Amino acid sequence: MRFILYILLFFLIYTIARAILFPKKMPQQQRNEPKLHGDETVFDPICQSYFPKNSALSIRNGNEIIYFCSEECREKFLKKI
Repeated sequence: MRFILYILLFFLIYTIARAILFPKKMPQQQRNEPKLHGDETVFDPICQSYFPKNSALSIRNGNEIIYFCSEECREKFLKKI
């Protein structure tokens, strides 16, 4: 009986020591770090905001490409020209 108690006590101490000395690494999302997407951001001159280029609407103004976050912003820009 005493042998079983020693084994359980050893296992408990081993588990606690392992948890303290070698903590498990948490995934990136759980560490409250920003997730990097690698998307290029562009600037909307109407809203004055940055947003991902892959979701942008655009027009060509001479040699310049102008990006917009929505159809409304694009329409407002076209009315100004």
